[in-house]
Amino acid sequence: MYKYIITAIIIAIFAGCSAPKPKHAPSWYTSLPKDYKFFYSVASGETTSHAKNKAIVNLRKLIQKEMDSVFTDKTTKLKIDKDFDITPILKENERLVNTVSLLELKIEETAKFNDEELILLKIPRKSIFERFNLIANKKMEVSKENYTSIKEDDSWIKKYSILNNGMKDFAKLASLVEAKKVIINSYNNTNEVNYLNDLYNDYVNLKNEISIYVLSDVNSRAFVKDIKSALSDEGIELNSKPKSDKALKIFITSNTQNLQEYGFNIAKSLVKYSTYNKNKEKVAFKQHTFSAKSRKNYSDAKMQSIIHQKSKIKKLGIFDFLGVK
Repeated sequence: MYKYIITAIIIAIFAGCSAPKPKHAPSWYTSLPKDYKFFYSVASGETTSHAKNKAIVNLRKLIQKEMDSVFTDKTTKLKIDKDFDITPILKENERLVNTVSLLELKIEETAKFNDEELILLKIPRKSIFERFNLIANKKMEVSKENYTSIKEDDSWIKKYSILNNGMKDFAKLASLVEAKKVIINSYNNTNEVNYLNDLYNDYVNLKNEISIYVLSDVNSRAFVKDIKSALSDEGIELNSKPKSDKALKIFITSNTQNLQEYGFNIAKSLVKYSTYNKNKEKVAFKQHTFSAKSRKNYSDAKMQSIIHQKSKIKKLGIFDFLGVK
C-alpha cells in the first residue's frame, strides 16, 4: 500500500517538474500595444512590484521620447531658426514627464516567463493631457498678459525688457504646447503655436537691431563693468556704433563722499544711470546710493561699493535697476 502511495507522490513530483513552460513571452510583452486612448508600458522583474516600478520608468521615457522627437526631428510648427538651441526645451520635456502624476495608472496584464514576472501597464492619454493643459493655460495667460502690455510709444529698451521677460518661459511653453499635441493628436494647438511664433519673432527682430553703448564720466568708470555684463547676459549687444535707429546710450555719473567713522574710511557714492535713445531723448533714469568702508583707504572703500552695485543688479534685474518703466 505504502509502496503505491510513494510511487504516486514521485510521479506527481516529476510531472510537476516536467510541466510545460511557455516557450515565448506573451504578445503584449513583445509587441507593445498602441492606440489613441492609452499609453502602454511593459517591464520584467523578480517580483510584480519590481516589474511595475521598472514599467513606470519605461513609461516616462516613452512619453519623453515622443515629446523630444517633435523638436529633434524638426516637425514642430514653431518657427524657430536653425541656430535656436533646443536644449532648454528638451530639459523641460524631461522635467514635465518626470513630475507628472500617474494616478490613473493601471495593471493591464501580468505573466510569468523564465522565472521573471512580466507586467503591462496602461494610463489614459487624456489624464496626462489634462494635467499638462492646466499648467499650460496658467503659464500662457501670464505670458500673454506680459506680451500685451507692450505699447506702441514704449521705448525700445522697455519693449526689449518685456519681450526678454516673456522669452524666459518660452521653453516651458513650447514644451507644453507640443506635448499636448503629442499626447492627443487631434488637439488643435494652432493658436498657441501662433502666439509663441509672434513672441519669438518680435523678440529676435528687436534683439538683432537693438544695441547699447555704456559710458561714464571719469569718476564713474568702476561702475561700468557690471552694467555691461548684466546687459550682455540679457542678450543685448554692446556697441559704440549704432546698429539702427533702436540704438541706445547709457551714461553713468556719480558723486562720492569720503567720510571717517571709528577708524574706517567710508566711501558713499550717489550713482546716476541715464539712458538715451538715438535722438538724445532720455528714456530711462535711476539713481542708487552705494556705501562701503575699508581700513586701507578711500579708494579701496569705493571698490568695495562696486560689490553692492552688483548685488542690487542681481536683486532687481538690470532693466528695473536702470529705471526702465
